[in-house]
Amino acid sequence: TKAPGDTLKHQPLNLILADNSKGWLGVGMDDIFEQRIRITQTPIKLKKGLYIFTLAHIMRINSLPDILNVGIRLEKFKA
Repeated sequence: TKAPGDTLKHQPLNLILADNSKGWLGVGMDDIFEQRIRITQTPIKLKKGLYIFTLAHIMRINSLPDILNVGIRLEKFKA
């Protein structure tokens, strides 16, 4: 994550996308699934400006052939 006026921050996460008993986690049909995973437990106050988010997998297997798309969703916190 690169926030306005800040240096690049790395946030390694272990996100479980599937397991051996259930297969892909989340909701979906056929081979398209959506899974929303909260990556922070408390809201973060954002500064005004341009943010740059970069996603990368750090799996031992270099190829993830069944993953077609990933995204980031920011939601406004409602108290």
